[in-house]
Amino acid sequence: MPTAPVASGPVEVDALWFSSDGTTAQGGTSRVKVSVQEKDSSDLRVGFFESEVGGSGQQWQAAGWMAVITASLLLSKDPSKYEFSFDVAGRIDGPSAGALMTAAVMAGYLGNDIKSDVTMTGTINPDGTIGPVGGIPQKLEGAAAAGKKTVLVPGGQRYDYDMVAGQSVDLVQAGQKLGIAVKLVPDIYTAYQELTGEKLPEPVSVGQASYPPAAFDKFRAGTTSWYANYQRERTAFTALPADIQSYRQGTIDVADNYASRADQFLAEGQVAAAYENSFQAAAMARVAREAAELDNIYASQGLDPLIQRLNASASALTRFDAVRQRLEAETPRTASDTIAIMEGFSSLSVAQGLVFQAEATIDSLKNATDPVEQDILNGIYRANYFYVYADQYLQLAQDQVSIGTGFGSSPTPDPALLKTISDTLRRGAEANINYFEELVIAPFAQQYGVSADVAKGYFMQSDSGYLTAVAAVQGADSLAGQVIKPDAKSWVYLGSALTAYSQSASLIAKYYSLGARVDDSGYITSFDRQSSLADMLDLADQRAKTWVNSIADEDPIESLYYYDNARIFRTGNANDQLSALNAYWQSAILSATLSAFTGGIK
Repeated sequence: MPTAPVASGPVEVDALWFSSDGTTAQGGTSRVKVSVQEKDSSDLRVGFFESEVGGSGQQWQAAGWMAVITASLLLSKDPSKYEFSFDVAGRIDGPSAGALMTAAVMAGYLGNDIKSDVTMTGTINPDGTIGPVGGIPQKLEGAAAAGKKTVLVPGGQRYDYDMVAGQSVDLVQAGQKLGIAVKLVPDIYTAYQELTGEKLPEPVSVGQASYPPAAFDKFRAGTTSWYANYQRERTAFTALPADIQSYRQGTIDVADNYASRADQFLAEGQVAAAYENSFQAAAMARVAREAAELDNIYASQGLDPLIQRLNASASALTRFDAVRQRLEAETPRTASDTIAIMEGFSSLSVAQGLVFQAEATIDSLKNATDPVEQDILNGIYRANYFYVYADQYLQLAQDQVSIGTGFGSSPTPDPALLKTISDTLRRGAEANINYFEELVIAPFAQQYGVSADVAKGYFMQSDSGYLTAVAAVQGADSLAGQVIKPDAKSWVYLGSALTAYSQSASLIAKYYSLGARVDDSGYITSFDRQSSLADMLDLADQRAKTWVNSIADEDPIESLYYYDNARIFRTGNANDQLSALNAYWQSAILSATLSAFTGGIK
């Protein structure tokens, strides 16, 4: 990864904040000093300090880690060669300072200064786009009081709700009344030029990325295999008594819809979308069949045989060690091969994490004092669901390696670089998850008078993104202790961290930036900022496309897979659109990682 001069002293910025007690609202600024210093040791060091007692904590740390991760990935920097510190005097308004702090880290890397009369607000997304935030009218007042002349706001967010006025206001006009120029910036590249007067290096297209014929054929074969699994599960489902089937018909209908879409996409030559939908069809058909069989056992035999069946589901995961050993035995030939193996270990980590969730559910049932039968049933079905998806992810892990290896030309990355990137992403993902739990889950637990663990369990059932992020982190810690090869440990941590990082960023976008409204099952019914989502999808598409084309000569199979699926997802409902955003980010992150493996941005 290329090196560059660092700032001689701390980069100073004034972060904007907003607070409200429901009846009044105010905004202000807090001085933040961001230091990026070269060092000799190879361990990753990121420190957080408070000059005054303020409202920072997990929120501040999540924003800081996102800043280090995003700046390092987008600039192809090795963060282990630097020491980062964030010193705040006052409050930090959660992730809304993320974009400004990312720009400050970049300025520290590149030896630039931030203009003293310019500041900004907005979250930072994994691809460098800037996400919407709230409280901007009051933040503008705080900026004016601090003598700022220019305030940068997220692109597409010209209007924001003013809690004092009780209506949406034009931010450009609101700024003019305060003597401030409000400028809309879509991404960190545009923002950085406004903040420093300097241009950031950007990825440059080297051609049109596409699947090599062999990869196309592998995806098509994988689609056929998953579709056969779907058909087998559906046949077993229809063999059950009609009254048992009727209770799970809704789930099998979802599986049928995925299967129909897989057929359609395969006929159109959209192999990535066909593969994704066939995987989902097989998974949902199995969930329906397993749940229906549990229903049948309970209806005809009672509770005890149901518990025995759950134990049988747990013992069926005997091939876990075999899959782990197979992945560890892989010897990547190219940087692209390394990405594919990382993806495989990511799925294996998720599988391990899901097994842990199932076991925790069972332990909770065993330790419960006089549980009612309905609680026991709920626990059994939940644990079985975790076991089913763990088994699906085992097969997915094998597919990702068999489909994604054998391509590219650049050599495998330095093991030290692998470890550095994985450490950075892993700790950033953990900070994001902690922030999400503080932002969303803790208030939920307080509102409903339940423990934090109960609230987390609810969100794992209702939000697959949270479940996947937590499972990836938990599973990786265990899996890394089971592998022997040092490189394999880095593959485990990096693959799982990439997944947890993008999923946790999506959670913050979902609940913080976009204001998702969900029903009792966790299904998204609408977004408070629907127009902002449309803008975010457009920008994410552009960034992902630019990144994947910048490494077109490396056969970026996995990046293309996520990009192609994102383009399909974005045409669907609210849940599909959020999946599209996550897939775009996954594509961009994998492309940036592959770029770092092959020399970085020139």
